[in-house]
Amino acid sequence: MLWLPLVVGLALVITVFQAEFREEQPSWAVLLATAFSAVAFTALLPHISSVVQALTALAREGSVGSFYLNPVLKTIAVAYLTSFGVQICQEAGEAAISAVVELAGKLVILIIGLPLLQAILQTLFGILGL
Repeated sequence: MLWLPLVVGLALVITVFQAEFREEQPSWAVLLATAFSAVAFTALLPHISSVVQALTALAREGSVGSFYLNPVLKTIAVAYLTSFGVQICQEAGEAAISAVVELAGKLVILIIGLPLLQAILQTLFGILGL
């Protein structure tokens, strides 16, 4: 948890620089935001890995198969990645592109969830005798 003040402090410094860049060179402001996001994400990867390992261990203890856990983890990853892309596009002032990125992320999440939905419906139909 000691990394949080570092990320917040660095974000504040970058925000000050970005406010200056936005007026004079907007393209550099977007690049600065993207670079900071990439560095912060890379620094947080070990923590993300430990969360995934903890969720996997919990699933094993609860006898939840990877058939159910993998789509949940993939959905979380797609949601974070989509959110990152949308924010960068909005930062660049490209609302239409950010809307397309958001739509693509939602579609991918739907595709990831389809096997789970099929399994639930098959189970339900089996219980109802249909």
